[in-house]
Amino acid sequence: EGAASRTRRRRKASALASAMTASLCWARPKGGAWVLAERTESGDVILPDGRTLDTLETAAHNVSHTLNWEDPTYMDDLHEAPLLDLLRRRFQQGTIYTWAGPDVLLSVNPFRTIPRLYDLPDGWRRAATAAAERKSSSTPPHVFSVAERAWRSVLSAAGTPQALVCNGESGAGKTEACRQMLRFIAHASADCRAVSAAAGGAKEEASKLEDAVLNTTCVLEAFGNARTKHNHNSSRFGKLTCLGVTPHGKGGVVSSCSFRTLLLERSRVAGQAAGERSFHVFYWLLEARGLDPDSYAMLGGTARSPAPPAATEAADTIYAASEEEAEGEAAEGRPEMDAKLAGGAEGEAAESEAAPGDTIADDPIAGGTDDGEVKTEAGEAAPSSELAVVEAALAALGFSAADVAGVWSTLLGLLELGNVAFIAPGGEGDSVRSEGGGSSLVEEAAPLERAAEALGVPAAKLQKALTMRTHTALAGRGSSSQIPLSPSEAAEARDALTRHLYQHVFDFLVLRLNAHLAPPSSGGKGGEEARSLMLLDIVGFEDVGSNSLEQLLINYANELLQRLFNAHVFEREAALYKAEGIDDAAVSYTSNDAVLAVLSAAPYGLIPLLEEQGKLGERGSSAAFSLEVFRHHGRTRHVAKPRRLSAGEADGRVFVVSHFAGDISYDSRHFVEKNVEALHKDLHDLLPLLAGYAKVVLATTMPTAPPPRWGKKKTAGKKVPSATAKIRGSFGISSTFTSQANALLETLQSGTPHFVRCLKPNSAQTGGDFDSALVLAQLNSLGVLETVRIRREGFPVRTDFAEVWALGWAAVVRVTPQASRLSAKQRAEAVLQRLPRDMWKLGHTKAFLRDGALGLLEAELAAEKAGSATAIQALARRRRASSQATLLAEARAKEEEERRAAEAAAAAEAAAAAERAER
Repeated sequence: EGAASRTRRRRKASALASAMTASLCWARPKGGAWVLAERTESGDVILPDGRTLDTLETAAHNVSHTLNWEDPTYMDDLHEAPLLDLLRRRFQQGTIYTWAGPDVLLSVNPFRTIPRLYDLPDGWRRAATAAAERKSSSTPPHVFSVAERAWRSVLSAAGTPQALVCNGESGAGKTEACRQMLRFIAHASADCRAVSAAAGGAKEEASKLEDAVLNTTCVLEAFGNARTKHNHNSSRFGKLTCLGVTPHGKGGVVSSCSFRTLLLERSRVAGQAAGERSFHVFYWLLEARGLDPDSYAMLGGTARSPAPPAATEAADTIYAASEEEAEGEAAEGRPEMDAKLAGGAEGEAAESEAAPGDTIADDPIAGGTDDGEVKTEAGEAAPSSELAVVEAALAALGFSAADVAGVWSTLLGLLELGNVAFIAPGGEGDSVRSEGGGSSLVEEAAPLERAAEALGVPAAKLQKALTMRTHTALAGRGSSSQIPLSPSEAAEARDALTRHLYQHVFDFLVLRLNAHLAPPSSGGKGGEEARSLMLLDIVGFEDVGSNSLEQLLINYANELLQRLFNAHVFEREAALYKAEGIDDAAVSYTSNDAVLAVLSAAPYGLIPLLEEQGKLGERGSSAAFSLEVFRHHGRTRHVAKPRRLSAGEADGRVFVVSHFAGDISYDSRHFVEKNVEALHKDLHDLLPLLAGYAKVVLATTMPTAPPPRWGKKKTAGKKVPSATAKIRGSFGISSTFTSQANALLETLQSGTPHFVRCLKPNSAQTGGDFDSALVLAQLNSLGVLETVRIRREGFPVRTDFAEVWALGWAAVVRVTPQASRLSAKQRAEAVLQRLPRDMWKLGHTKAFLRDGALGLLEAELAAEKAGSATAIQALARRRRASSQATLLAEARAKEEEERRAAEAAAAAEAAAAAERAER
């Protein structure tokens, strides 16, 4: 908004203020939400329902709080109450986007379809042209505005890398926000190509890369998203999309794309909490094959009966892959397969592409049709089956029919592996005793055989690896022995193998997608180097009640992102003050460095302590980890014991970390096991024996098999004791994740960040409901309230000199008639002189004021104007009274003169009469 527009708003607010007879304030009952209340002359606060409570929290109300701001940072006296009220009012109007500063967008998930929310009525070409040529940064709040701003910045002369950071808790709409920003960028790029294309048919060829980028969203959501209690399409991994953007004509084009993923929640593969599901692709695959998810234990089912004959035949067809074919595919599946992938899109089913924005039918804000049929952007019907959409996307991304069938056969094999159940020796049923003699028995042979067939490994070897473990002695000659596993231990080994293989399938897809979207080799020649535009989609601080290692790592990543956010907002404020020549504006921000140190600083941070337990091998345990946590951090203010325990939690096992978002408790059970999750030696030795498409996957993701985490390791010509090998064991999941998260932070710090903070309005996922307490908690955890605090601590009101002059010129001119000859800054200073000196400062181009300064100035000027009006009225009355007295005296003198004249006339007349009488 310009100065004139803001001035009109403030004058309107002043008019409203003068019309109000009652004093208003914000009030919050204990445990309630902020509401607008009335404060009486006696000081009582009356709530809207007429109640008067003694225990009320109150806050100042300003008339600017009632206006519909697109950016609430322009409010006077901004705090959490008017911010929440503004978001609620806009949400109920169907306006889900609101700025929170120049590069922070707040997005509230509407949990309903808003017509034309993601339409550009003037067409993509005009929008892309405007994005490249627009000089004003004043744009309406929308994810397209954020994407447009980043797109213009990366194509500017400076070409600074840009980072779009989108986060929030599960169900807040992150996936849709990222999808729409990526859609905007892809269309802007494709439109730029089409404008400069010489031939009429070149547009379809030119936009192939942009279509491929959109198709990747469909694939990654299928394999990495799942239904949770809070969200029907929750991303269960972090994703950084790295786009290479090259200037092209008057705009730019996307020339390459790659993905980096973080912490896939693979524990979801083997089991899910009540009311939740595994990854979408399993259910879509079973639906397409006519199989019942309830028949698979991995998906929460209980039945383990053999698959129906028809389904078995279909599965056998998919499983069919000879070892020779697998070896050939393995050679092509390595990183040097770029040549094959470059032309892979010109294959079968490449024409059948669907818009990824419509592929997740369960997405609360996705744009699906009522009958479940998926529509492409051209309006043509796409395959109604979700799996068919994924297959079409995979085909367009260079996967052959054999590749797709191989991936499906591997996933079906994992589902069958999850159905393998174990009983103790001597149990009844279709059991097969393992070679070890005293180990657990497989309850039913059919699931084991089908899983072994799908993975291309003999069933006997798979059974032995699941029910036996090789133990190597620490002392002496390091002799080995076979240890039978109990049914629960065998089940843990089965689940570990299932999770391990699914992680490799996911990594395999990411590697293949990156290879397909990599820029073509230019042989050292070519045009301008591509510039970087990044999109980060990651879940915010997570507290699911019973939190485990996954939540600790997710929250560690969010602490890093919060540090980036706080530092960026603070540095932006500091840079503005410095640019305006205001050096003594003391602004500080809440640092979370101490929490990050507790989590990751060596040697006694929580993650290093966890890694140390993993290095101890079989001697390490989650119980020992919990003891170490309290021994090193029990007396610090960032780690504590819970005040009360939930059901199923044991004292000494649960610890509470004071995160930036608040206190979050963690149950340390299985921390060490989840962190290591290394396959025991027998399962690890089984991996090279896998055939079929599982061999292709492993050859791509781990070309050279790493040594087992525990056991003997050999160096060149020197034998290393196994005890030493344990201490030198490779790092666990937490260490790998922290390295990835810190590398991610460095990548984001290399560019200019733009933040999209996604908010969930209610936990029931219903449209129209706005839970103020829930939204307030998210505003706090996302650092939005910290942004408000940083601005309020300094000079939050920034206004042009012209606006200050427009507010108080009349009073200045009365005192200083020559004010019209002053500069704009001097005139503003003449107005602000009426305020205390610590309430304002003048920069080079703006006036900076403390909270409430404008209201105080308006009141001061209003009082001065009122005094002047009184003086003028008194003078007018005095002059009028003086004039009236003069007129009255003149009238009386005239009346006296007339009276005297009349008396003289009467006397003359009497004298004349007497004279006549004498005569």
